[in-house]
Amino acid sequence: MKTLTLALTITLAALLASGCNLLQEATPAQPVGSGTICFWIAADKDTYASFGRTGEEGDLNFGQHGTLVVATGPNGRKKTYLNFARPNFPEGTEILFAKIELFHPGKNEDGTSDDIPLDISTIRTEPWSPATLTWNNRPDRGASHTSEFQLMLRSQAWSGTGNIKGFIEDMFMNPSSHYGFLVALEDGFFANQIEKGFYANNDIRRKQDDLGLSPRLVMKVKLPAGKSTNDVTMPFLPTDNDLKNLPRPVTMVRFVQADEFPSDWKVSPNQ
Repeated sequence: MKTLTLALTITLAALLASGCNLLQEATPAQPVGSGTICFWIAADKDTYASFGRTGEEGDLNFGQHGTLVVATGPNGRKKTYLNFARPNFPEGTEILFAKIELFHPGKNEDGTSDDIPLDISTIRTEPWSPATLTWNNRPDRGASHTSEFQLMLRSQAWSGTGNIKGFIEDMFMNPSSHYGFLVALEDGFFANQIEKGFYANNDIRRKQDDLGLSPRLVMKVKLPAGKSTNDVTMPFLPTDNDLKNLPRPVTMVRFVQADEFPSDWKVSPNQ
């Protein structure tokens, strides 16, 4: 099967510009056609919020920490916030499959099993910035956490959701009421602290020419007849992005023409 791997890069100048980047901006001249296209889209912003043991971390911001954390238990609660740039697909594009993945580098690092699910829900209340988000100003404050789907934790590997095609379709159809995703453990008191960590999009080990182990949205889409990836654009990074300390240009998306995700993407098993 013929597979053509391409990458999109966004330059520093793009941070202050408006409009969209063409997917073909940094690719070979030969475009990918209109068959099934697999996309790997890195998070354009992410962070976590921490309550601490008794609220002492409630006003701290962790946007530049390079890690993401979810936790619950006697030593405190932590929640992770994600957002993904939305490609501008031609009208009639069909989303065939989609899942969110986080890379978990640890193995039972808190002394508890990694064989647990994490809850994910859509943030619909208000926008947020990785530069300013704290526990006390987080967009879900005062609201009960309702899980819409789950991510199955895996040790030292990509941990992914099942197929969340419907949720991602909604993200594209209703962008004005979609502000990303919340990842959390169910609140409650546990005898042991449950605390799991992940790589963030601004991890300093991330190289200029790859997407690193940033949180990602992986998708399979089918473009309408007569359209190719020449007709797909990506928005520029938001001005409040948390990637400013990374080498330039920053790679944000990769795509291939293939029916299945490439093996070197190491996509988590389907649930």
